[in-house]
This record gives sequence, structure tokens and C-alpha cells, in this order.
Amino acid sequence: MRKTIIVIAIFSFTSLFARFNKDIYDITYDSIYFGQKIYYSLDKELTYVYKRLARIMRRDKNILVKSEQAWIKRRDHACAFPETNSVNIQCAIRYTRKRLYFLKERLRECQEVGCKIENFF
Repeated sequence: MRKTIIVIAIFSFTSLFARFNKDIYDITYDSIYFGQKIYYSLDKELTYVYKRLARIMRRDKNILVKSEQAWIKRRDHACAFPETNSVNIQCAIRYTRKRLYFLKERLRECQEVGCKIENFF
């Protein structure tokens, strides 16, 4: 009888532990999945705004390109981990949102008062 109770208690504990871990894994995989969807959506919008800005800045496009390359280096330095072949998706989302906001402001500025080159760095 005692052995039966111990076996049932162990089985119940391991079952509960497995169910708890499953929830943790589901949350983790969901956060990765939705994080990627958010990042790709932001990146798509960033590309759209960047292309619009590049059309307006035909003469000074090289400044926009250099600004974008510098931003990519900063983002990758902060969010990418080549030694483990991984990326902190929340960090990438944060950097991309900030860059998107920055480029939207530059686009609005260029359309309203003209592009101020010094604002790109």
C-alpha cells in the first residue's frame, strides 16, 4: 500500500511537472513566433519608408546608405550573437521600431521643409 501511494505521488508530480514545462515551452515558442512576425512586419514597413526616402534624396542617397549601414552595425552589435548563431528578437524589434520612427521623421522633414543632411547621423 505504501509503495502504491509513493508511486502514485511520483507519477502525479512528474505529470504535473511535465504539464507545467509544456506551458513554459508553449509560451517560449509562441513568443519566438510572434516576435518574428512583429519583426518582419516592422522590417517590411522600414524598407517601404527607406525606399520612399531614397527616391526623395536622389542627390544625397549615399548619406542615407551610410546612415543605414551604421544603424545595421549598431543593431547587430547589440542584438546578434554570432558565437551562438542567435538573435535577441526583442532587441531587434526595439532597434527597428526606433529606426522606423527616425526614418519616418526624416521623410516628413524632407517632404515639408527639405532634407537636412546633418540629421541623418
